[in-house]
Amino acid sequence: RDQGALVNPVARVVSTVALAATAFFTLTAFQTLPADAQLAIHWNVDGIADGFAGREALLLLPAIFGLTALLTALAIRFDPKRDNIVRSAEAVGYVGMGLILLFAVTQSAIINSGYGEAARLDHAIPVVLGALFVLLGYAMPQIKQNYTIGVRLPWTLESVAAWDAAHISVGRAWIVTGAVTALLGVIPTSIVDLGAAPLLVFFIGLVSSVVAATFVAHTTFSAGARRGKRPRRKR
Repeated sequence: RDQGALVNPVARVVSTVALAATAFFTLTAFQTLPADAQLAIHWNVDGIADGFAGREALLLLPAIFGLTALLTALAIRFDPKRDNIVRSAEAVGYVGMGLILLFAVTQSAIINSGYGEAARLDHAIPVVLGALFVLLGYAMPQIKQNYTIGVRLPWTLESVAAWDAAHISVGRAWIVTGAVTALLGVIPTSIVDLGAAPLLVFFIGLVSSVVAATFVAHTTFSAGARRGKRPRRKR
């Protein structure tokens, strides 16, 4: 069956609308912004714009996103375990939707900066990143073993049990990390100024989850290998 037909309708509709809206506003901004407009293309850990470029910056992120999408589609097309990706199409659809929404929000910030808005993203960045990782955490355990999408380690690619265990581990960790990061991001500065604390929590959670998933994958693979080598009792 075609992979696109298996994608959750909600993910497909949200992704399509987000891409169409982003394309419309990008083209509109390119036509209406003055030729000497300066757009923010980088924000520091405090959410303050510290890197700028001309109007051509509007095309930078779409070009990167389009190239990445093309390379990913080619990788899926020639993946030896492509059937597993098709079986995981609903979860992969959620992953794609999350990345498309991240692209749309980032491109919107770049567009708005050309009109003198979105100079600070100290609250938006942790909320968007947190929400994205909650979504990714939900989808990860549902992705079947493949060579393109997921936690690709020697042990997970060799053992289905190691793959499943690693993805359950990283999925749970990402949900918790994302939720905490987003909650910290919505706390008003008037109550407490957390500064870069939400992003620090996010990166600590991300690194810890990868380390934990690697450990789980290795131990699960090793346990399976030991069981496979265990000599049978003579009857």
